[in-house]
Formats: sequence, structure tokens, C-alpha cells
Amino acid sequence: MKNILLPTDFSANAWKATVYAFSLFRNELCNFYFLNACKPEFYTPDINGNSLAQAKAENKIMMDKLLKEVAIVNQNQNHRFKSLIIESWLNDAIAEIQNEIIFDLIIMGTKGETEPDDRIFGTNSMNVIEAVDHMPVLLIPDNSVFVPEVKKEMVFATRYDKSISGFEIEFLMDMAKKFKASIRILYIQDTDKLTEEQETRKEELHEYFKDISHSFHTLTNIEVTKGIHSFIQSRDSDVLVLNHKKRGFFKNLFYKSLLKELGKKPQIPMLFLPSKT
Repeated sequence: MKNILLPTDFSANAWKATVYAFSLFRNELCNFYFLNACKPEFYTPDINGNSLAQAKAENKIMMDKLLKEVAIVNQNQNHRFKSLIIESWLNDAIAEIQNEIIFDLIIMGTKGETEPDDRIFGTNSMNVIEAVDHMPVLLIPDNSVFVPEVKKEMVFATRYDKSISGFEIEFLMDMAKKFKASIRILYIQDTDKLTEEQETRKEELHEYFKDISHSFHTLTNIEVTKGIHSFIQSRDSDVLVLNHKKRGFFKNLFYKSLLKELGKKPQIPMLFLPSKT
């Protein structure tokens, strides 16, 4: 049975990510954990010091309401639902519950209830993909709807610079089957030709994906982030897959460049592979 973590601030975007998760895992036995992180520093105590206690009580009411809505929307007998409210930052809350529960995937929306419209991704989603680099993370834009019957396309952007682990391969293949998707491996060429090591990595991917529809694509004379952006737009791709190899990488390359190119309102889900098994 899979354990899926669904961070929530009870926003509309978080709800849409929840519905997406239910549909994506419709055929699997799953425990869905709804996590709300309630950080004390956000609340200024009143004269009686009741601010945090009141906030936690309100969140408990919202969580109960959410679970009632879930029970109406999702009557899939394969699915079980649990709730957690933790007094901590979201990243710390995830680390805390991981001591007791091993999660297969985090699925969350791209914006929170209080995030301004001109933010590319919400603070929580960016913090999670930056800090929680040992677990797969799937970010769901506000306008994404999962349609089970429709075949899809996943774009795996790579530089062929590192071997992909067996865990990552197995996970990516499993997700491709769930999405009923072909995998398009995209390389933005920054040299005249691939090195011998890069050619080896490419051949490894071809062997790994031999049982799944896949193809290799190369773009030249274009900046990396613009190339990815133009590729997924031109093909109307459904999911962008990125290899999350080390902390700090996305803070610089991804956040400052790729998200800027993809726009203020991401159009397709983004799947971040973990940095280690």
C-alpha cells in the first residue's frame, strides 16, 4: 500500500491537487495523509496568549471539514484517509512524520491561500522541492485536471551528466504507466557533440525504458530553460520531469531561470525525482 502525503492549507489550489492525486492513484491501495503545518511565529498572542491555540482549533475545524468533503468526493474503497496538524514549518513537519511513516510521494499545489497572483510558485512548494530532495515531489498547477482515459506525454529533461538510480528509474516507469504516458528525453545541446560518458548515459536510458514508449530529442542553439519551455509548449506535453540531485541546484538554476520561463502560471504538473534512494 502506498503512502501519499498531501500538504494542505485548505486553499482551492490544495484541493485541486488532492482531486488530481485521487484520480492518478485511482487503481491503487493508498493511504492519503493530509498535513497542515501550523507555525507559532505566524501568530501574535493576544492578552490571554490564545492566538496559537485558536489558530490550531480553527485548523482542526477546517481539517474535519476537508475530510468530510473527501468522503463525499472519493468513495474509492482502495483509498484511506488520515489527517495531521503539526505545530511547525512545513519542511520540519514533513521531516518529523517521516520518522514514523515512509512516504512514496508528496503531491501539492503550486500556490497557497495567501500567495499573491504574481508569484511563480508558492513559498511552501518552493521550500519543499528545495529541502525535501530525498523524496519524489509532484507539483500540480491550479488549472491541471487528470483525465485517466487520455494518453499523455512526459518530458524528462536531462544533461546526461549523471547516472539515474534504479529507484528513480522504477519510480519514473511506474508514474509513466499511471499517466499512460510516453517518455520524451530532452537534451539541450551545449557542445558540438556528446562526450563518451554522456553517450553511455543516453544508452542506459534507452535500455531502462525499452518496455515503455520513449524517444530522444535534442535542441541546439537555445538557452536551456527556453528550450524546455518551447519544447513542452510545442508538443502540448503533460508532465515535466526533473532530476533533483542536490540541494541548492533548483534555488539557482530552476527558480531563477526555468520558472521564469515557464511563466507565472505553470500549465503542466512538475515531477521532481529524489536525489537518493
